[in-house]
Amino acid sequence: MELQNELKEEIQNPNKRPQILTVLTILTFIYTGISFVSSLFSLLKGPMTEDQMIEQKVQMLKSIKPMKEQGMDYVVQLLEQVDNMTASINANFYTVSLIALLVIVLGFFAALLVWKGRKLGFHLYIIYSLLSIIQLYFFVDAQYIPSIVVIINMIISGVFVLLYSKGLKWLN
Repeated sequence: MELQNELKEEIQNPNKRPQILTVLTILTFIYTGISFVSSLFSLLKGPMTEDQMIEQKVQMLKSIKPMKEQGMDYVVQLLEQVDNMTASINANFYTVSLIALLVIVLGFFAALLVWKGRKLGFHLYIIYSLLSIIQLYFFVDAQYIPSIVVIINMIISGVFVLLYSKGLKWLN
């Protein structure tokens, strides 16, 4: 019923941005804004020192020991992957951070174009979503990237792309 009312409103006022696009673009603006600020602070802070990496490794090993004893092999494997992934990212810190910032800016720009009613924004959003998922693979060996992280990112990106596609008729 609500969908019928929304369709009637779109037919009566075709120049008005669909509510779903308004909500999605605002959510994208918020997410990319927070991600940009967080990435910028991380970039300014710089990579972890060797001592910090060793301390993190010690803490990780302390966490893993009781889990191994309890037979929580999946969680142990996940933590080991995260530890290796962190080391790989830290080794390429500035490159990873700059690429992440560029991907975030692309996502913001894509949402801005959608906000303005441009179909190019939708296509750029798809590219942004794909880059968000695969950017780690440029710097981290695939065996060290937890599958659950990739699956969750794929689901979230897929849902957003699908929802954005609902407003394609309004975009030009």
